Amino acid sequence: MLPEEDLSARVSRLARLGRARGFARGRFERELAAASEGVTRAELLRLLLVEWTGVTVPLNEVTRLWARVERAWDKMDGALGAPVSLLTALLHEFHSRLGRLKEPRLLSDDEVSALRVNAITDPLTGLYNRRFLHDHLDREVSRAERTGGVVSILMLDLAGFKSINDRLGHPVGDGILVRTAKVIRESLRVVDAGCRYGGDEFVTVLPNSDVVHSLAVAERIRHKVAAIRLPLRVGLKMGLNYGVATFPTDGRLLDFLLKMSDIRLYASKRQNAKAFERTRRFPRFNVPGLTVRMGGNGNGRKSTTSEVHDISYGGISFVTHKEKTPDRIEGEILQRHSGEPHRVAMRRVSAVPLADGRMRVGCAYVH
Repeated sequence: MLPEEDLSARVSRLARLGRARGFARGRFERELAAASEGVTRAELLRLLLVEWTGVTVPLNEVTRLWARVERAWDKMDGALGAPVSLLTALLHEFHSRLGRLKEPRLLSDDEVSALRVNAITDPLTGLYNRRFLHDHLDREVSRAERTGGVVSILMLDLAGFKSINDRLGHPVGDGILVRTAKVIRESLRVVDAGCRYGGDEFVTVLPNSDVVHSLAVAERIRHKVAAIRLPLRVGLKMGLNYGVATFPTDGRLLDFLLKMSDIRLYASKRQNAKAFERTRRFPRFNVPGLTVRMGGNGNGRKSTTSEVHDISYGGISFVTHKEKTPDRIEGEILQRHSGEPHRVAMRRVSAVPLADGRMRVGCAYVH
């Protein structure tokens, strides 16, 4: 017995030949004879009829029905004086004359599925496309709104990609995009979605992820992208910039969320202005709705809550009324609308007085 994959491939090939507008009957017969090795002609034609019509024909009727289809094709080909596909004749016979098809179909289930996939994916990278992004983000935001959850967006682009295209050529550039897409795909959870936004820009949708989780994802992707090797030693390195936005703390409109992530992406670029020389180890972002709760460790001390001024993967700065803060701080970072606190241990690295008399304290995480 033939393997199912082999038989399916033979039927698919015959279906393509029969669907061609410039149908060549002689070639089809030769292909049909070659494909019948290891299986009877009637069995093969029966599978072909199912592929085209979705109707299962009894094996003892296949030869008679196929002969009717061939005669129909001969008449149509001679009468119309224009190329006629075998599928056209088959649908005419099964639908118009025999009434065995209520709803004729021109594509198989596999082909319809392939069309659906192609409609929502980027052909180069295999990631979802911009059209899917907007629909998917709308669904996730609606779900988060119903459940009181959060959704984060990461917008990413490749640093120096234009130089790679200009100096190494577009085929190399395309290869870099494909490898970057693979990194993004492997860095996400099953529930996350990676999309190509356009050019060298990518967007990820991260359900139930606040800004702290999102920055961890962004840095994981950036670290792996930086390890991509270029094929020639021309003094270029791979880099990645990113920006983050979170529903609902950054806004509730989809376009505004995308705009905020784009604004923070460009803030990331400004912080890394000199090509491939990091002026900051990790980009910092001012994100509303973040607080840090410190103290209150069970020794009778009261906890204090301060507004987070900005945050990065490597640390935070917060605003306090206290003139002095300890060198080592332990606490929890909380984001409005997210019920998940993030325990952190930090060391103070700076303290800057503000015009209103408060202090902005910069801290680095201690891992």
